[in-house]
Amino acid sequence: MATKPLTTAGTTDHYRLLEVDARASPEVIHAAYRALMKEYAPRTAGADDSIARALNEAFGVLKDASRRKRYDEQEATKRKGLIGPYRLLHQVAQGGFGTTYKAEHTLAGGYSCIKHCSEVSAHAEDILRQETQAIWNLQHSGLPGMRDLLQLPDKSFALAMSWIEGPTLQQLVEKHGRLDPENVAWIAERLLNTLAHLHRHGVLHGDIKPQNIIVQEESHIVVLVDFGLSMAKPSATSGNKGHTDLFSPPEQMVGKTIVPGSDFYSLGMTMIYALGGGYGAVERKDVPANLPDEMCAFIRSLIVRNVLERPRAAADLFEKFKDARLKSFGRAHSNMKQFTV
Repeated sequence: MATKPLTTAGTTDHYRLLEVDARASPEVIHAAYRALMKEYAPRTAGADDSIARALNEAFGVLKDASRRKRYDEQEATKRKGLIGPYRLLHQVAQGGFGTTYKAEHTLAGGYSCIKHCSEVSAHAEDILRQETQAIWNLQHSGLPGMRDLLQLPDKSFALAMSWIEGPTLQQLVEKHGRLDPENVAWIAERLLNTLAHLHRHGVLHGDIKPQNIIVQEESHIVVLVDFGLSMAKPSATSGNKGHTDLFSPPEQMVGKTIVPGSDFYSLGMTMIYALGGGYGAVERKDVPANLPDEMCAFIRSLIVRNVLERPRAAADLFEKFKDARLKSFGRAHSNMKQFTV
């Protein structure tokens, strides 16, 4: 494999030592290690073993998934916390396919949200590309704006989006406990409006849950984020990319293709979470007894097991919920009702 003497002087790049790309699979890394050790392993006592030791160290890190992930993250930190033109400020979340950061553009200024797909693999890259493509051209107050898809020197990818200020619905419930039904109503109505826009363009979110909903209390703006499990115009044989326990519908849990009713089920379970003050209510599918009848009936229509018995069109559902909200609270608007501590 090696065409010239390998040197370890000043080299801490494990990928370079093993002469592989940062995208290399475990099988490729193992094959490279074996080939290089055949050439550089000392054959006599007292021979220079520095290259062999360096190869052993590099292979020891890269063959182990958790050690490799830590190494990749440390290398990213060494690059002065930069991803393309964005300076990383702090970590926001850690997910299955990467890490999300709040970042600042070094030239234009202003904040952005960076989702770095630190798992360098064809599958992870495909997931991030699909997430980008799903809402690249969609503009709506309830969606983040797509800004760029960057390929970094290590061949990993990062998605740049608009930064949405505000707590998640999960954080609001952790702070306030059970939310007032009318507050849950205006949050749900805005999510339905966003879903109507998404579904009209053939996009299903696939992962509606409290962590993926940002609520700006003062302005009553609600933004749906994280399209990692979204599907654009899925067919009957598309399947799905995964699920979130408690919030995903039965069909998604068993790997079947998601449909608009799948998003509605997740919305219903999210409303139960907010009304019940946590995950216990979701586990029990416990719709609070003091909830107005019309709103209670609306939620129950979303969380039936059979997807064919759920509502099918977000636009129709949005209008139906507006009526249920009016009957439940005697007014169509909450008059900017705020949360209380």
